[in-house]
Amino acid sequence: MDSIIEKWFSTRDQKITWGISLAFFIIFPIYFANLTSFLPDGAVVNSGDSVAGNWNVKVTENIEASDSDEVNMDDGEIFELEFTYDDMTTNLAYVEIVVKHDELNERGPAGGPAGQVAKWPEQCDTVDVAIDMDGVNGYVMNSSTTESTSSNCPSEQILRIYMVENYSDAGGEMESTKNEILAMYDDGDQGRGDWFGEITLTVNTGSGPGPSGPTANRDNGEVVTIEWKVVSVEVEITAVTDTTIS
Repeated sequence: MDSIIEKWFSTRDQKITWGISLAFFIIFPIYFANLTSFLPDGAVVNSGDSVAGNWNVKVTENIEASDSDEVNMDDGEIFELEFTYDDMTTNLAYVEIVVKHDELNERGPAGGPAGQVAKWPEQCDTVDVAIDMDGVNGYVMNSSTTESTSSNCPSEQILRIYMVENYSDAGGEMESTKNEILAMYDDGDQGRGDWFGEITLTVNTGSGPGPSGPTANRDNGEVVTIEWKVVSVEVEITAVTDTTIS
């Protein structure tokens, strides 16, 4: 052993090399242990997903569940919309419910050849939509739509119930930490449970000239289309690479 040690320190260069190495072994742990004392006031050392910087954010929406019904509804009839969503592995963005209807029966006869405007206006039926959120575990109340009504023809009512505050699918470049960006799209386990809604039809009857007879035009119902889908969101975050050559 003595001969090996004598060999390592036998020359001046070896002694210098070992001396420098020993200095690094001593100084490096002390430096990193007191690194924050060398930084400007207020500076913080971060690592991993908590590092602040510029990031490219790509937002992808996926339909997790959906269905549709075309219902021939009578005046005053209520269609009950019901479904359950309990999957906790997805990150929900929103639930969208679309209700469509048109006036198919209350069309007055044309005043001449086919294609001319009817002698009296169409009588558009009214469709009311109300979503009951009592069975659902939370949602963003201030930006969601849970009620709607329309007496227009044709009509398309779109209701969105959001699980993420200030949700946007735009993505783009953001300055923040990865953890903070991911938190912006976190559903907080909201939107799970039993969804229930009511779609109500009110028939507005009309008629041609005269109170009754063959020219009368009165319908008792309408065809209403109800569609719903549960939409999840995936977020991909990559660092912005500066390729500027100066």
